[in-house]
Amino acid sequence: MKSDTDILVVAGRSWVDAFAAAVGGAFPAGVRTEALAPSEPIPDHVLAGATQLVVEVDPRDPQSMRRLSALREVHPDVPMIAAIGDASISLVRTLVRQGVSDVVSLPLDPEELMQVVLEASVRRDTRPPAAQALAPLVAVARSIGGCGATSIATHLAADLAANAPNGKGAIIVDLDLQFGNVGVYLGTSARGNMGDLMDAGNRLDDDLISSVMGDAGAGLSVLTAPDAILPLESVDTDQLLRVIQMLRQRFGYVVLDLPANWTNWTLSAALAANAIVLVCELSIASLRQARRRLELFHEVGIESSAVEIVVNRVENRLFKTIDLDDVARTLNHAVLGKIALEAPLVSTSQDQGMLASQVHRKSKFMADVRAISKSLREGALKRKD
Repeated sequence: MKSDTDILVVAGRSWVDAFAAAVGGAFPAGVRTEALAPSEPIPDHVLAGATQLVVEVDPRDPQSMRRLSALREVHPDVPMIAAIGDASISLVRTLVRQGVSDVVSLPLDPEELMQVVLEASVRRDTRPPAAQALAPLVAVARSIGGCGATSIATHLAADLAANAPNGKGAIIVDLDLQFGNVGVYLGTSARGNMGDLMDAGNRLDDDLISSVMGDAGAGLSVLTAPDAILPLESVDTDQLLRVIQMLRQRFGYVVLDLPANWTNWTLSAALAANAIVLVCELSIASLRQARRRLELFHEVGIESSAVEIVVNRVENRLFKTIDLDDVARTLNHAVLGKIALEAPLVSTSQDQGMLASQVHRKSKFMADVRAISKSLREGALKRKD
């Protein structure tokens, strides 16, 4: 009679042979192996019947990361364990934790593997019977400081809130935990902030989130940055991802305003996003840093199609030194759109804790924001769950 447990181990030939040697050629009951390189697709007939997957992952190989993403998408209900070879386990755990049950090291240790498999089985058996659909997640990143990323994030979040399905609105999360201004720009105040959620541990629930978030009106909620500067290295990545997960279950859209500094937890947040809006300006310094950001995204396995370039503060001038086509060629990446330069309007409204639309709804700035929002809703945010 066929066992109810079918643990499929997929790894390179040398790792499979080493595992076989470690168990004396007799795999534990319910365990089978398939020798494939980290970037090779796994045939459907090999995956058929598997109740758990142990898959070799090479975080330096974009194709290997794409294989992992495809497996998560096609088999969301099958617990997945990432097997890592010559890479930092702590870094890779941070990068893939949101999509896999756990991480084991290569060469495979039979005792470690079976312990992790057992823990994954327990988590699978105790989870809710049906997973709740998650709202699209947008991460707004800046090429350089002062490029207007927070201004775009707040206005984009407001437009997404106005177009959210079933009236569920949107929430913007200020993850610039040291210098965040989202709350100031939107004129919101609340009894708490992101720091309270990060410190909550197992007390994190919907009631706590409701108690600390602010209301910007028109369906837009806000989670502000802590009042005191929070050391970036003190952020618990797992707790942050739990917060984001709960927000995606509650709202129609979730927007993250990312800090300028890149850490393991900011990369984890970016990896979880359906779309990363990378804001740059028509300057050599901004474009150079934008190109470096794109290289970083590629190195950690973020799909190029998930990154959307938005050029901010574009002037309508007869003679231009750099235009949007130049930006696309320089970055070797398509440009989603531009935002017109209307500095007095934007700065004046933000100084008053208002959106630009509350001051001048039909401005060119607002028209461009709405166009970007529509492109995202009909493109990157529509293609993915």
